[in-house]
Amino acid sequence: MSERKSNAWAGKWLLGIGFGLIWLVGGTAGAPAFAQAIKVGAATAAEGDFTVVRQDGIEEHLPGQGALPLFEGDVLKTGPGSQALIEFTNGSQVALNEGTECMLLSRWEKGKGITRILRLRGGEIWVKTAGVGPAKLEVETPVATAAVRETEFNLKVQPDGETTLTVIQGVVEFGTAFGTCPIKTGTISYGKRGKKCTKPAPTDVAPATAWVKMPRPKQP
Repeated sequence: MSERKSNAWAGKWLLGIGFGLIWLVGGTAGAPAFAQAIKVGAATAAEGDFTVVRQDGIEEHLPGQGALPLFEGDVLKTGPGSQALIEFTNGSQVALNEGTECMLLSRWEKGKGITRILRLRGGEIWVKTAGVGPAKLEVETPVATAAVRETEFNLKVQPDGETTLTVIQGVVEFGTAFGTCPIKTGTISYGKRGKKCTKPAPTDVAPATAWVKMPRPKQP
């Protein structure tokens, strides 16, 4: 074989290897993001306009009842006059009122495991945790954070970020950048930008959850 033919053959061989590597890497990188995403729960019911925006920008909807899988990084949105109900893998339930937007996140800590996080950008949610003892669930708003124990509560975020927490049952550690305080059954507290959350005050909790119309699955 001449030197010219030898060089040509070697070039084609290297080119083939290069295309093979591109196909291999491209095929892996091009795989759908949800194939490697962590499932955190499912949307089980929706009324009106409920949208789930995946990390790759794809939007999915749940008309009525069903089981639409939810993954870490998903953004959930409800339109005017709409509601939705989601359930985490540990059985905790969250109802979203109209005009609500939140992102599903997680945090891992050594010795504590995984904590699910609801980053509530605006709107209103009702939460009921499952099981006994501290629940590994937190709700973040623009001005406050609610660290949840075994509890049921309602959280509403105003356009300016002001956050209203009403605890129906249990205890919620409610805090801003200026301090945290436990909010107990039958009390209400407000979190405002640049201030510590207000002292819990007794309240009638019934109006806080009157908006929840979604069918709530029975918990054991």
